[in-house]
Amino acid sequence: MDIWTSVADVVILLFVALFLGVVSERLKQNALIGYLLAGLLLGPAGTGWVQSVKEVRTLAELGVALLLFTIGTEFSLKRLKELGRIATAGGTLQVLLTGVSVALISAWLGLPIPESVAVGAVISVSSTTVVLRVLLDRAELDSAHGRNALGILLLQDLAIVPLVLLISVLGKGSKSWASLGQMGLRLSAGAVVIGAIYLAGRRFYPHLLKFASTQSNRELPVILSVAICLGTTYASHAVGLSPMLGAFAGGMLIAESPFAEQVRADIGALRAVFVTLFFTSAGMLAAMPSGTGLLNLALLVMAVLVIKAFLGGVVVRLFHPSNRVAVATGLVLAQIGEFSFVLLQAGFQEGVISDGTFRMVQAASVTTLLATPYL
Repeated sequence: MDIWTSVADVVILLFVALFLGVVSERLKQNALIGYLLAGLLLGPAGTGWVQSVKEVRTLAELGVALLLFTIGTEFSLKRLKELGRIATAGGTLQVLLTGVSVALISAWLGLPIPESVAVGAVISVSSTTVVLRVLLDRAELDSAHGRNALGILLLQDLAIVPLVLLISVLGKGSKSWASLGQMGLRLSAGAVVIGAIYLAGRRFYPHLLKFASTQSNRELPVILSVAICLGTTYASHAVGLSPMLGAFAGGMLIAESPFAEQVRADIGALRAVFVTLFFTSAGMLAAMPSGTGLLNLALLVMAVLVIKAFLGGVVVRLFHPSNRVAVATGLVLAQIGEFSFVLLQAGFQEGVISDGTFRMVQAASVTTLLATPYL
């Protein structure tokens, strides 16, 4: 596709997202609702005006990386350690309980066992991008439920690799041991990359930032910050881990330095544009059913929200004495996340997830993202 056609599509998306975002704000709703609706309206399932879906998704991923990077600049290693068991044990329990529960219900409803397990894996993951964006807008990222949600979301991002490989095992059958070995290699490589990022952050990055900040050209710190963000994001992707984890780790490198606030301010506007593209691209993925399919979608969405909110609240309650905080965290994590699209695609390509299930769960994912600001 011609590059200028893609540019025209991006311009249309941004203008419609701007208009619907303003309308949402005027109606006392979150602007994210307008952005998602813009993608739904202009995408293949709507008017079909925007054809450059793949190109827009690529730009959108840059926005997600910048969002996680700037959030990482607010979390030093010391603050991350304070998340404690809720991020490790709590996050692991949430993924396992949700995945197993959904798999059992799916099997009871008549889906084949491999497909049921794959659907459980897809629905167990929540949306890091949407949740953190809403918490930032509401100044609740540093609240008790905000910190709990962040810890569990980071664990979920780590879980993407074993979940993708689980789906691969379900599809390959006899080659499952090779897939398990591949998972071990990827996780080992990921540990090496995260360690290298940490060492670079302690030894080199502070000096580079100091040098760039002392120059008369104000563009240099911005260029360096974006280079760090994209570099750590790619390093994480290259070893098969979630790119968002690399972006967050890159932000944490700067959190320890005195330039963190300046970096957040410098790349804030750039982040806003690309993140808006992410939400519109998420809206474009949906293909809403009609007739009885719409009723089935509504029932699926309600079931997902109730199950995930309940199980998330139960898990948090094991680590936090407040019922209010547990319920709030469960509601925050009740949606199906953007990485579920990756898991869905993997399941579909492996022949584990059928076409009908693929379309229904995809539509449910976008619908739960629309519900997240209200939750």
